[in-house]
Amino acid sequence: MMFQLDNKVALITGAAQGMGRAAARALAAQGARVALVDINVEKVALVADAIGPQARAYGTDVSDVGQIHQLVEDVVKDMGRIDVLVNNAGICPRLPFIDSTEANWDTLLNVNAKSQYFMMQAVCPVMKAQGGGRIINMASTSGRVGAFANASIYSGTKGAIVMFSKSVAREVAADNILINCVAPGCIATDMITDLPAEKREALCEQIPLKRLGTPEEVAALVVFLASDECSYCTGATFDVTGGWVMV
Repeated sequence: MMFQLDNKVALITGAAQGMGRAAARALAAQGARVALVDINVEKVALVADAIGPQARAYGTDVSDVGQIHQLVEDVVKDMGRIDVLVNNAGICPRLPFIDSTEANWDTLLNVNAKSQYFMMQAVCPVMKAQGGGRIINMASTSGRVGAFANASIYSGTKGAIVMFSKSVAREVAADNILINCVAPGCIATDMITDLPAEKREALCEQIPLKRLGTPEEVAALVVFLASDECSYCTGATFDVTGGWVMV
């Protein structure tokens, strides 16, 4: 069978809800043991319990580089290796450009971009020693074409993810570490479903497929990118937008 992940260990950040939770479930369904990471340890523990004995929960603030290194050390100690990293943790507050503050800038850069960069830096030596690995960085349509409103800093963080992923992918390709980005569009997570119904309907009208995507549809791509079948893709960004954005 294709896309089997038996004997693989996958580390997923932001795994307590949304696309991170869906990715954890999908990877586990293909046989992976999964390390689920979130700042909300109680919530992520419930996700791990629902998946079963192949899942472990870790409470970590991934904006703190010291905690990142401790996390990677703990996962290797507990699970023996790290074959897949899904860098999913992120936030997207609604911030009009003119009202954005330095504190907003620092928080978004730290949670969205710095966390992914230093998670990669922490796991790459582990993967190199094992003979390779897969890193999937969650970007966004906003990092490809810019957000439509009130998310300029968020868009910048997601654009940074796309660019540093390409650069690091070139550096570690010789170690058989493949790095790719996923750029979701309008996905039915809390960020979208919390919008008023009329705004959701207006969004769907702009999408050629006329609907929101699901976290599970994003997770299906994550499974491919994590698998051995994904052996000739690195430095790429894969859009999951229902045709909303075509670049």
